Amino acid sequence: MASFIKFFAKDIGIDLGSSNTIISDINGNVLVNEPSVVAIDLKTYEVLAVGIEAKNMIGKTPENIMAVRPLENGVIADFELTRAMLEFFIRKASTGFSVMQPKAIVTVPSFLTDIEKRAVEDVVIYAGCRDVRLLEENIASAIGMGIDINEPKGNLILNVGAGTIQVSIVSLAGVVSSSARKYGGDNVERNIKSYIKKSHNFLVGGSTTEYLKNNICTLKSEDIERSATVSGKDLITGMPKVASVSASDLLDCILSLVNEVHSCIRDVLEKTPPEISGEVIYDGIKICGGMADLDGLAESIIQNIKINAQVVEKPGKVTGIGIGKALNLLEGKKRFIFRKNDVQEF
Repeated sequence: MASFIKFFAKDIGIDLGSSNTIISDINGNVLVNEPSVVAIDLKTYEVLAVGIEAKNMIGKTPENIMAVRPLENGVIADFELTRAMLEFFIRKASTGFSVMQPKAIVTVPSFLTDIEKRAVEDVVIYAGCRDVRLLEENIASAIGMGIDINEPKGNLILNVGAGTIQVSIVSLAGVVSSSARKYGGDNVERNIKSYIKKSHNFLVGGSTTEYLKNNICTLKSEDIERSATVSGKDLITGMPKVASVSASDLLDCILSLVNEVHSCIRDVLEKTPPEISGEVIYDGIKICGGMADLDGLAESIIQNIKINAQVVEKPGKVTGIGIGKALNLLEGKKRFIFRKNDVQEF
């Protein structure tokens, strides 16, 4: 029995996203990859479900139960629900029993204020970690892509997620210039829901808008006629209703996201030193995040920004993989001076 008891728990990397939370180990192996959703009982404020189980409840719960996302646009909206969610995920990622809690390194958007960053640190500590370090998302993304971030070379990273768009130039283990927008895939889903409500007079659920966003929306002219039949509730009669929605109908719903992406990239390039700008021309833009697979996004960037762009392998997981591997860099940067009565870290 004693062989199963460890003194130190394995350190973990946490990609705390608006849509999904990914926890990985020091080798980049994904231990947890679940939706950032919590289901609670409104009467007792008791947490009933977390992750995929809670996401399956969205739109299907009785009045006393609500399934919510405790993070909005990369920022903690509800501290207690975020703590409960992370506590569940950290327990799921840990195996066996350990005397000491794990250390964690957590991704944060570049635009967070000091107060918001402190909230992230506190929520991870209360969720069951003994020490927390923060790392900008796009640095973690670069590590996950296999880029040597310690080299004096500029890498342009575009991260398009559910709640944020972030563009950064990463060089020498830091961010040279960056720009961000609180806009993402969630806004696209709201646009789709609003369009269907106005044009067809019926209401659709979140799973339907998510399906349309991921499978029907496109920027490619050759695929603009593809369509899907969706079901919902007629706003006039209150009865179930079915309608056909095409990619051309939904084009305006995604153009706002694309325009924000183009604007964000231009903002970064305008602030970038000329030496790095020259390197970006040759290496191009590396696209990751949950919305990276939007059909035609890379082609639209090439056409409008005049710089090569490509979607990386496993774009939705690359940040989560990178934050775990960042634990290696964290350990490598530590230097200790041993004193008589204490240990000081530099």
